[in-house]
Amino acid sequence: MKAILIGAVSAAVLLTAFPQSAAAQKQVNFGVGSPPRAHLVQQIFIPWSKKVSAESGGEINVEVKAGRSLVSPFNVYERVQADVAQIGWGVQSLMKGRFKRSTVTAIPFEANTSEEASLALWRLYEKGVTTSEYHEVKPLAIIVFPPSTLHSKDKPIKSLEDVKGMKIAVGDRVSSGVLQRIGGTPISLRLPEMYQGLNRGTVSGVWMVWTAFMPFKLFEVTKHHFDLPLGSGTAMVFMSKKGYDALPAGGRRAIDANSGEGFTLNFAKFWDRVGNGSRAAVSKMPGHTFASMPPSEVAKWRETIGPVVEEWKKSTPDGAKVIAAFRSEIAAIRGGK
Repeated sequence: MKAILIGAVSAAVLLTAFPQSAAAQKQVNFGVGSPPRAHLVQQIFIPWSKKVSAESGGEINVEVKAGRSLVSPFNVYERVQADVAQIGWGVQSLMKGRFKRSTVTAIPFEANTSEEASLALWRLYEKGVTTSEYHEVKPLAIIVFPPSTLHSKDKPIKSLEDVKGMKIAVGDRVSSGVLQRIGGTPISLRLPEMYQGLNRGTVSGVWMVWTAFMPFKLFEVTKHHFDLPLGSGTAMVFMSKKGYDALPAGGRRAIDANSGEGFTLNFAKFWDRVGNGSRAAVSKMPGHTFASMPPSEVAKWRETIGPVVEEWKKSTPDGAKVIAAFRSEIAAIRGGK
């Protein structure tokens, strides 16, 4: 009996000394459809998760689950809502049209980098311009990829005039409309299909970000590159609102302290580095040619694609308000605000 009492007292002392035991720590799974060795997993998500875990005071353990063990790029939104994963990373265009206002970033000639586009879009969310789209989720970072540019297999592109008659692979409605206005023929292909489309001659070029060139080996099936800011797609790191509310207080504080504009800015700078690095690597490969749109031509092509922008305004909830606000934020960011 004495031994039992001593054991009970010892257990009570241990519980008092370590109230937040490993058993009480809440596991938070971060679902990422990218491979475990992907650069964004290793350089962004894992360090972020470790920092949040450390700053939670032992209340949560955020663990990256990469490689489609929990989520894929096509179901991450639903898996987070179902609490299969508590945090997710996903491309918004694969989320069934839930983020129509946020497609403002796909309009060409508005933003020149991931950094300025991502900051502008985050601020639209914070200021209530796009907030209604996120009523089911708590975004932790909202990212715009670096601007798309044009790449062709055989025909050099030195002006948008050269695109007339070309079949170009595109991935969204806005780019398809713009391409038609400048005389090209849009062919809808998903990113993993573009390599084969170029290789088989289904398309003669792609409308694509530089960040895709290394992982999808597009440098093997393109030779000519025309740099201009054609707009880009969006992605986000997010939780469900229910999942966020279910976290212990220390966990919420740690996530809040490492989310928002700061996380968005850090992530956007990463994508700009990746894009610039990919372009630099391709520029050193034999047989590749490069051209850029002169600034003097931008006004001409803005006017050419004007009807596409007007259609976007009409078909998007609060479209005119959203694009005006996006342009205002871009101008403020360029002005150092």
